[in-house]
Amino acid sequence: MPYRSLEECLTDLEKTGRLVRVREEVDPSLEMAAVHLRVYEAGGPALLFERVKGSRFRAASNIFGTLERSRFLFRHRLAAVQDLIRLKNDPMQAFKQPARNLGTAMAALSALPLRNPVSKPVLYEEIMVSDIPQIKHWPMDGGAFVTLPQVYTEDPDKPGIMKVLSILREQSWEHKFDVIAYSFAPERLSKRRVKARTI
Repeated sequence: MPYRSLEECLTDLEKTGRLVRVREEVDPSLEMAAVHLRVYEAGGPALLFERVKGSRFRAASNIFGTLERSRFLFRHRLAAVQDLIRLKNDPMQAFKQPARNLGTAMAALSALPLRNPVSKPVLYEEIMVSDIPQIKHWPMDGGAFVTLPQVYTEDPDKPGIMKVLSILREQSWEHKFDVIAYSFAPERLSKRRVKARTI
């Protein structure tokens, strides 16, 4: 069964010995990144930093640090994703072996985002970006990097799968945040700097 939350994923990793809790307070300026790097280079477990200096939030790290752990996390969906890739490379297989590929078609449909007008997201609480652990990786970094998510966007007037996949790298300095966006679209690879904003 796929995970319903990050918390459920971390609990599963811990139960199977693939996650270690760091209970001591860790400084997000250089220290946290140094611990992560050493553990990653040693092929070590995922980490859950329970006490991050200057933040009331925990931080998880090295979740996908090894191929074995990534396979474990996606164990319920990995075969379906591999089948989808196989069919994308050779779509005629769907017609040659329709019975075999019925499950793959269902997996593709379940991967699509759903528009549910009844069930809305639950707002647990509002926070500022500055509340999240501000992790500085290297001494010469201009500031802490807050996020590095993959963001999928599409034009509401021209909907479709895989229009633009972006990686947003947000860096903070002096209570301002600068977003550097890397966009991956079928026809281009671009990098742009989004105007910094004060919080």
